[in-house]
Amino acid sequence: MSVAVVAMAPLTWSGGASAGWVRVRPHMESKHASRMEPRRTTAQSAHASAGATAIALGGAIQNEPDVAQARDFDAIAAGGAHWIRMDVNWDVVQRDGPASYNWSPFDGVVRAARARGLDVLATILYTPPWARPAGTGANTPPVSVAAYADFARAAAVRYAPLGVHAYEIWNEPNSASFWAPHADAARYTELLTAAASAIRAADAKAFVVTGGMSPALDAGGNIAPVTFLKDVYAHGGRASFDAVGHHPYCWPAMPGDAEWWSAWHQMAGAPTSLRSVMAASGDSGKQIWATEFGAPTNGPAGAYVDEGAQAQMVTRAYKLFESYTWAGPLFWYAARDLGTSRSTRENFFGLLHNDFSPKPAYAAFRALSART
Repeated sequence: MSVAVVAMAPLTWSGGASAGWVRVRPHMESKHASRMEPRRTTAQSAHASAGATAIALGGAIQNEPDVAQARDFDAIAAGGAHWIRMDVNWDVVQRDGPASYNWSPFDGVVRAARARGLDVLATILYTPPWARPAGTGANTPPVSVAAYADFARAAAVRYAPLGVHAYEIWNEPNSASFWAPHADAARYTELLTAAASAIRAADAKAFVVTGGMSPALDAGGNIAPVTFLKDVYAHGGRASFDAVGHHPYCWPAMPGDAEWWSAWHQMAGAPTSLRSVMAASGDSGKQIWATEFGAPTNGPAGAYVDEGAQAQMVTRAYKLFESYTWAGPLFWYAARDLGTSRSTRENFFGLLHNDFSPKPAYAAFRALSART
């Protein structure tokens, strides 16, 4: 299926919800294999079935005024979503030190979601100043993985009683934009292992998802998703996660189009794919969760698709994803446009315009939700 697009740039993009969307070439698969059985938990509910409709909220919803936040959640619920993905931002909660906790902004998001019957994927990310090297930003991993694990445990203790049992360990750890100054699969595996152990000790129903991987090349401080996942297995991370997180952005191509650079195609269509790496590692029984997916509808020239094409992508993505036996939920980024300035396409990933008026994609999402 073709997609209407405005003169897309031919090679490197920064995009999606991240700062480093670039095309990816497949790599040879690992020979590493393990015979351990995949871990199962009660968090694998009916709503975690293939293609369950879900919304990735982004990192700012906790800052919205109460009225706007309520309108966002009402629109998400009316659209029929089963899940939301939210940040639990360590840099905010413990900014003032390891003994301080400011949960309030995130408590409100969890309660709003649960009050509307939405399941929650809690993404635990960003490092407060006291836990990272001096002079670095929140996108720098912590000096001590134990400090991150302690916070992850505290988050599970706080939110499990509210019905949160799915946890994503960081965001796009294969990208230097989120794991500064450069991606490091070995260090990430240490973080994943420590956090998973701490979360599972606090929540017997815990379901752990690896940080959703950004489309990236093995260059510029980034690690391509296939390479990164192979390295996580090689460094002993297999027992520390229940599903693989991935961000299968692919615009202007449609989901399923056989383009070598498409992060969707790399899940299972490429000769060496995430699924082939998982199978070679004895993990074919685990799911891939698409913890972000979407396409912008405005921005600088050459950076977006039109609104009709976005709606087509919603329909194609969910119908295709639900056909995969290995798929979990697909989280559309985002519910509502962040702003109206055309200086950046980051403002235009929503199913709704910034003024809450629906795009055609919202009706497509709601129609698909009614089927599940």
